[in-house]
Amino acid sequence: ILAQFRGGMCDPNPDDRIVYIDGDWDMMNARHIELLKKARNLGDYLIVGVHNDDVVASNSKSRGNFPIMDLHERVLSVMGCKYVGDVLIDAPWSVDREHIKALRLSVVARGSRYVDDEEDNGNEDEERYRVAKEMGIFFNPIDDSDPCVSPVHEVVKKIQDNRERFQKRFSSKQEKEQAYYDKKYGRTTTADNNSSSESCKYRAK
Repeated sequence: ILAQFRGGMCDPNPDDRIVYIDGDWDMMNARHIELLKKARNLGDYLIVGVHNDDVVASNSKSRGNFPIMDLHERVLSVMGCKYVGDVLIDAPWSVDREHIKALRLSVVARGSRYVDDEEDNGNEDEERYRVAKEMGIFFNPIDDSDPCVSPVHEVVKKIQDNRERFQKRFSSKQEKEQAYYDKKYGRTTTADNNSSSESCKYRAK
């Protein structure tokens, strides 16, 4: 069934410079596409590794409940990108020598991170790409000033921030409307009513 989604995908030529990049590719968006484009420009053929749901969940737990899309949905999203030559489903967390040899990789590109540098002090890169670094084939396609945290985390954060701003704006508007109608119709708030009741009791005594 997956073959139906391959579109223009084809196998690499024997002398192609093969590039590999991995990640979650959750909620595929423009930043993902830009990252894949930069990775593809490092060679002649791009293989994209897609981590399974358990790997994504365990390494994203500090940021929320991920992935949003399951493995097969994420794989199909990646396959729809024109820069992708092939997809490695259930990609390993750490790229070892066996995978590098089996896939004939010339370049291993840093994929989107699951946590940022300030949280793990670079341990994630060391876990995922230690062998590639030792072999001298590791390359970071993203500017060092960009932590390249998984784009879906940024999308979710924006949604949460917008929700908080909306709630504050709605609460403020609701309070102003309540004050307007109270003044217009001579209504009093619950606090005013309680205060009035206490005053009446005091006078009665």
